[in-house]
Amino acid sequence: KVIIESREAGKRIGIYDEKGDIREDKLKTIIEGVKIKDLIFEAPIKSQQVYLIKKFGNNVNLGNIHKENIIALEALRQGLRGDTLRTVYS
Repeated sequence: KVIIESREAGKRIGIYDEKGDIREDKLKTIIEGVKIKDLIFEAPIKSQQVYLIKKFGNNVNLGNIHKENIIALEALRQGLRGDTLRTVYS
């Protein structure tokens, strides 16, 4: 597995810019060289989790999740929140 590093704040490192948004150029470069199933994305911010679930599916490997957000993340993965409802059930 390859870990795509992030700080606890989820900003200014790896594929994340200063606001925590995903930099498509960096993400594209990484996924061209490594299979998605072999990547673990550290994604401490909900918007990052939503983006990665929508882009790669509800089984995308996510890490660096705060313990108080684990249930909310699982709800996102299962399509039980509006953010990912259509992604999971379309």
